[in-house]
Amino acid sequence: MKAGPKGAVDESPLSWRPRSAGSVRFARFCQRYIRVPSGTGALSPMRLRGWQRELVGSVLDVPVQPRTAGWMLPRGQGKSSLMAAWGVYELFLGGEAAVIDIVAVDERQAGIVFGIARRMCELHPDLASRVQFFKDKLVIPSRNAELVVLPAEPKRLEGLNYSLAVLDEAGVASRDSYEVLTAAQGKRVRSTLVCIGTPGPNLDDQVLLDLRNSAAEHPDDPSLVWREYSAAGFEDHPVDCRHCWKLANPALGDFLHEDAMVALLPPKIREATFRRARLCQIASDTEGKFLPAEVWADLGTGVGVPDRAEIVIALDGSFSDDTTALLVGTVSPEPHFDVLAVWERPHRKDTDYRVPVADVEDTIRQACRRWQVVEIIADPFRWTRTLQALEAEKLPVVEFPHSPARLTAATTDLYSAAVNGRMSHSGDPRLAAHVGAAVIVEDARGLRLAKRSRSRTAPKIDLAACLVMAHSRATWRATHRNRKRARSFAS
Repeated sequence: MKAGPKGAVDESPLSWRPRSAGSVRFARFCQRYIRVPSGTGALSPMRLRGWQRELVGSVLDVPVQPRTAGWMLPRGQGKSSLMAAWGVYELFLGGEAAVIDIVAVDERQAGIVFGIARRMCELHPDLASRVQFFKDKLVIPSRNAELVVLPAEPKRLEGLNYSLAVLDEAGVASRDSYEVLTAAQGKRVRSTLVCIGTPGPNLDDQVLLDLRNSAAEHPDDPSLVWREYSAAGFEDHPVDCRHCWKLANPALGDFLHEDAMVALLPPKIREATFRRARLCQIASDTEGKFLPAEVWADLGTGVGVPDRAEIVIALDGSFSDDTTALLVGTVSPEPHFDVLAVWERPHRKDTDYRVPVADVEDTIRQACRRWQVVEIIADPFRWTRTLQALEAEKLPVVEFPHSPARLTAATTDLYSAAVNGRMSHSGDPRLAAHVGAAVIVEDARGLRLAKRSRSRTAPKIDLAACLVMAHSRATWRATHRNRKRARSFAS
């Protein structure tokens, strides 16, 4: 996209006058003008499958267009591409001053959907010549029509006046965002809010499931339509049941490949997560524990990490008065872990306590005299000075920013290793307590460990956070041994 004023565009309408209407018209538009941006069938015309046309038809093919539509589908069904194509269709053929708002849970997800819509326009000269491309919107000046992608932040959604709005990942979107979007309706004769997504982990307060319940309770309400692809009712079937896979995944065997489903089967991810994300089953996992206590206990050996072993050190540090932890792990495809040190406020009412940063740094130095330290791992957030000081002493500091993609991969790998017995630990009760207190938080950005509550008195999970980082780097180092020398002060 070029910076500065936008050039003139072709103001003539598309030279396309189909006699069809509704979803049939949309399907023909896709085949003529939309090219698949990536993946299976990349750069070929987008040919809608029957199930995709039926979804869009639930809004476009009824006598009175509903104000709200709820669609529940598993991951991997091309939801973002379908919504981007519909947005482009409405942008070009939605009438004067058409406004299409695609709302995603965060800036990253919003960027993904917008990138798909933008690329669809770029790939066809008839579309590209009629659109002005901006950083966060597509505009057809001659009709004052625009497609805008926004993060689901309520304050950013106030005052919208859309003809079509899509709330992506409605299983994890906030209720405030949904309510602001639905309250924006009424300014146009025709406008629809489409809430689309996969069930989220919070079953007690979830927009998507509330729409599902409302549609079941009021089947004759013309203002709401509901469509779902799921294996609901077959929760007693095993997770590898192909019958359930086909029920829930209309794209299976088409642009969703079966080997990808196999690769995600438990224990690679938790069964409750697989059932929600891949089968749209409302799997109950009320405690949300990261690991069952018996699994963790079976991994204990009662033995620490031997001196002179090649190790990584993981630091999860507090900014002020919270817990700070250090964990060591052997460099191995099946690493062994032990607690190095934990600092925490001795008394709940001790408001003067602060983490002894100098002691933390000295403990790391002492560990470098005891073991062959390959990496000292930490999220640099608020501990940059310590990491810089250690690095200035030629210690092997490695930053581990807690980005969603990195944490999702590292947490999944740790879970798989634990349930398959590909790691071990010393049996330290502090580590057991922190791992036992950790729960999984899952949203559109991925999954990560979290405390059960945000209360300051909630059980700590700092050693569990260290374990995620240490396992990721220890196993990586086991296959990249020549990249960096270990550091030791031992004589």
